[in-house]
Amino acid sequence: MKKLFYSFTMMALAALLFNSCEDVPAPFGLPNSGGDTPTPTVEPAGSGTAADPYNVAAVIAYAQTLEIGQESPSNIYIKGKIASIKEEYTTQYGNATFTISDDGTAKNTFTIYRALYLNNKKFSANDTQIQVGDEVVVCGIVTNYNGTLETQQNKAYLYSLNGEGGGGGGGGQTGEAKGSGTQADPWNPAGAIQYINTLAADAESDKDYYIKGKISEIREEFTTQYGNASFYISEDGTNSGTFYVFRTLYLNNKKFAAGDTQIKVGDEVVICGRLVNYRGNTPETVQNKSYIYSLNGSGGGGGGGGQTGDAKGSGTLSDPWNAVAANNYTNSLAADTESDKDYYIKGIIAKIANNGEFSDQYGNASFYISDDGKDENTFYVFRTLYLGNQKWTSGNSQVKVGDEVIICGRLVNYRGNTPETVQNKSYIYSLNGKTEGGGGGGGGETGEVKSVSIADFNAAAESNDVWYQLKGTVKNLKDGDQFGNFDLEDNTGSVYVYGLLSEKGGEKKKFQELAAAKGIKNGSIITIIGNRGSYNGKIEVLNAYLVSVDGEGGGGGGGGDTGSGGSYSNPFTVTQAIAAGSGTGVYVKGFIVGYVDGQAYETGAHFDASGEVKTNILIAASASETDVTKCMPVQLPSGAVRNGVNLADNRDLLYKEVLLYGNIEVYFKVPGVKSVTYAEVDGKNFGTKASVKRRR
Repeated sequence: MKKLFYSFTMMALAALLFNSCEDVPAPFGLPNSGGDTPTPTVEPAGSGTAADPYNVAAVIAYAQTLEIGQESPSNIYIKGKIASIKEEYTTQYGNATFTISDDGTAKNTFTIYRALYLNNKKFSANDTQIQVGDEVVVCGIVTNYNGTLETQQNKAYLYSLNGEGGGGGGGGQTGEAKGSGTQADPWNPAGAIQYINTLAADAESDKDYYIKGKISEIREEFTTQYGNASFYISEDGTNSGTFYVFRTLYLNNKKFAAGDTQIKVGDEVVICGRLVNYRGNTPETVQNKSYIYSLNGSGGGGGGGGQTGDAKGSGTLSDPWNAVAANNYTNSLAADTESDKDYYIKGIIAKIANNGEFSDQYGNASFYISDDGKDENTFYVFRTLYLGNQKWTSGNSQVKVGDEVIICGRLVNYRGNTPETVQNKSYIYSLNGKTEGGGGGGGGETGEVKSVSIADFNAAAESNDVWYQLKGTVKNLKDGDQFGNFDLEDNTGSVYVYGLLSEKGGEKKKFQELAAAKGIKNGSIITIIGNRGSYNGKIEVLNAYLVSVDGEGGGGGGGGDTGSGGSYSNPFTVTQAIAAGSGTGVYVKGFIVGYVDGQAYETGAHFDASGEVKTNILIAASASETDVTKCMPVQLPSGAVRNGVNLADNRDLLYKEVLLYGNIEVYFKVPGVKSVTYAEVDGKNFGTKASVKRRR
């Protein structure tokens, strides 16, 4: 860097000297001491556009105006010759690092750091390797990285190589833009790219659009593990003028399943979904927010508005919606917005989803229903409970394709593209005509309320029709519990309360609001009403709602090693950890929501698993959180924890809950988790488990 700045200082000095001497021609550099022919000094030229790229002198001059860590606000085009290659293109990472100069020599070079290949794609085995002396045009984000002027990692690509290529995600598409983006008139790839380039960096479209093309290259085939695929489409099936379809779902907006037809190069597809200007330089579909609307002319449908058939019903018990009507209503909701009340939907089970049949482990099931039991025009019933709004237990009848059901519960427009029931907030109201009451899900329960001791409650028979009033002391309530799960104890015994609601049939996952309003904590004496149920042989109070709080006690934070949280059995939530700001040797629990790429926290935060960053993750109190101020960056030290938890190698961990042991310290200038030595996620653990000692 010192040599670089010295060089520019000397160039500036020389320019001043020449401007003051009328008889000295310009622009020339100072001759060297050996008396060789002077090396011409190249003047900055170009405007940084595709039509008029910067030369190397111009991009160096521009990059010097950036502060440390600052990036250019948009893509810049740079033209030069490769002077040296520091990292060749490889199929492992798909990028390369090299320097360019205006004349191909090692003087006045600019670093192209880990840039992608032509068409803004990763390098593949059949691609031509770069060589010293090649003339290139590079498109991408420029940064001042700790004083080193370079392109940002994976945010630049070869726009052209020795005059060949051109195109990519940054607006270099070839061909005429066609179509209107509708189902009846889909965009061609050029039309889709033209629209997406009008979006701000990382901004998503506000609705679904349709794009038609032929598959030209497959990056990731469909698998049963993730159910999605990534590929390029073009108008004619060649690698010219391509559009990137990133992690798209299968036909009917479903995950790919065993037995489904695999895609291949040459297939004609229509894609429906949300679009994004990823990092400001890559137009593509949003991960898991698009699907194949048709494949070689077959298919169609899906949750995004492609279903056919008549909508029927009013969503009530006496007049349930059919699947089409349920889809229509749910599609009218904003992304990830739940319905404000329970609705009824009637249909025949067409397919059991990948999440599976009812099981003892979770007590819920996922399946698709339609009017006629065919796998078309379906509605997704996601993790619904059993008859009587209870968890399924061994001995209960299993659901199967062909069963007629009425579903009662809350609905959600998941991620804005998948209408479905809300997990554990719906249940089977009737199965082939059989019903077992309602419970707390909106089913109209009746009957007297019996005031009993906990011992008498435990001795009673299970029923969703009989309601019991219990009074006792709250025990083993965990800090931050949003469901209201705890033990209730009186002088006759103890029972587990599975979810305390504020009122009969009230909304779930609102316990923190109730606890704050009523002062409920460990040691509080409360009166509740609920049904006698059980799960895996353990007696529970189901559908419970609060009557009153009679007193307040002390108590700890849930029976852990410390009353103030941070133990293995009572970990800090992300909200609590951020509020704490610091802490040594504590457990923190949250959901993995993304990672940070680069040096800047807010602009570098990515709420997906698409990058190659392995050194950190982002966690939040909610899996759907996208506000960086409510997230914590987690530094992953090399070793077992990094290998097991980083998103680059473990993309399926996105949105999974993770338990971490480490220190709460400043990281990326905000409260973060560092020095992590232990992690639990998705049923696995990494590193060494540690005990948290009680604070004095």
